[in-house]
Amino acid sequence: MKPTRARDLVAAAVVVGALTYTFMIFNYQNLPRFPHTAPLSLVIVGLVEVQTASITRRRLQGRPGTRPILPLTVARLAAIAKASSLAGAALAGAWASVFGYVLPRSDEFRTAGPDAITAGLGIGAAAVLVVGGLLLERVCRVPRP
Repeated sequence: MKPTRARDLVAAAVVVGALTYTFMIFNYQNLPRFPHTAPLSLVIVGLVEVQTASITRRRLQGRPGTRPILPLTVARLAAIAKASSLAGAALAGAWASVFGYVLPRSDEFRTAGPDAITAGLGIGAAAVLVVGGLLLERVCRVPRP
């Protein structure tokens, strides 16, 4: 498995962002207000990945007080990290398009102001997920001899 490339993350963000913006153009009036807690799960998963990366690094280095980690477990963690960084990039694109759509329309729609705040929180939460995924993926790499 190859490391995640920045162009893959940017491509996912742009494609999902464009699709979300198109959806928002046609359906925003029919949507309920976005809850402010919507991006919270992304932050939690991102922080868990950062913590997992720290624990995995210590276990791979064989520090005292840690048990050895199975290679299959490291491969699974790498796959999860790669998937979550890509999902985080896609969600960042989606939240950015929501933010870009609702911010200029805060006078037009009553729910646009609170939705802009939620979208801003969503962009930050997706960034935490991307960083957590990339950090965990980096820890799981096989060191070069």
